[in-house]
Amino acid sequence: MRYHVTHLRLFFIALTVMLASTALAQNQQPYEPPTSFDEAIHNPEIKDNRARNAIVNYQMRQAQILSENRNLNIMTIRDKEVIIISIPADLLFGPNQTDLIPEADNVLRVYCEFLQSPDFYRMALVMHHDNSGSESFSNEITQMRVQSVYDWFLANATSVRYISQFYMGNKEPLLPNNSINNRRQNRRLEIYLIPGNAMIEQAKKNQLR
Repeated sequence: MRYHVTHLRLFFIALTVMLASTALAQNQQPYEPPTSFDEAIHNPEIKDNRARNAIVNYQMRQAQILSENRNLNIMTIRDKEVIIISIPADLLFGPNQTDLIPEADNVLRVYCEFLQSPDFYRMALVMHHDNSGSESFSNEITQMRVQSVYDWFLANATSVRYISQFYMGNKEPLLPNNSINNRRQNRRLEIYLIPGNAMIEQAKKNQLR
């Protein structure tokens, strides 16, 4: 009799797990890492208008908090669905260096909280440079620097599953490279905070707070 009861319990446990997995699969699309920068910042698409409005309001609150607490350049794109934080490279690296300086830990640590809940946020790390040096130098230094930032998150964040990384060299300056201050602002790390499937599902259910 115990044998049959035990197996019956195991059957119901397996059934519960299967139903939970099915429900999750219905609510959230499987995650596929982006293959390009454009794909990273435009996916997932928010098709539900009410969910989109809730996410825009949520993102604007987050942007305001980041702007007040970090004193950094905060922008939005995708009609305010996506937040961009621009961090001067000299807060993270020494001149022409690709290893993070010790002070970078305090600069980056605040962004770990956006990776705590799986697929609530997706994060794109994008490194830029000014026009000093050759194009190959700009590409190389931005590639190595963004890898250093990614490695820092790998060591310190809950997960890096939803992080993508890109290097832009000197192709996308914020300002003309005609002054020391402008070149400083062009040498930057941009962190894109992109709504993930979990955020979208919460917004659809009016659970986004």
